[in-house]
Amino acid sequence: MSANILAGKASIEIPLESKETADILLAALTPETQSGPSDRATTIVAVHDNVLIIEVEAGDITALRAAMNSYIAWVSACIKSIEQMD
Repeated sequence: MSANILAGKASIEIPLESKETADILLAALTPETQSGPSDRATTIVAVHDNVLIIEVEAGDITALRAAMNSYIAWVSACIKSIEQMD
């Protein structure tokens, strides 16, 4: 019996209220790209205008899903923290 491991890529674009907010999230997430949640996935974060872009590439679908879920949770927590400061 053999198993096929399917690699995957995903790109998430999150429009934010301002470029300043996007830059704050970029600064918060960048360290995670160097020591991400798994060695099975790599992630790039970037900002274009007020849009946060998260690109995830993984060797298998499970790692892709896990990495995406982690980044979405971190973005959500950061946005909630920023809202509390306003």
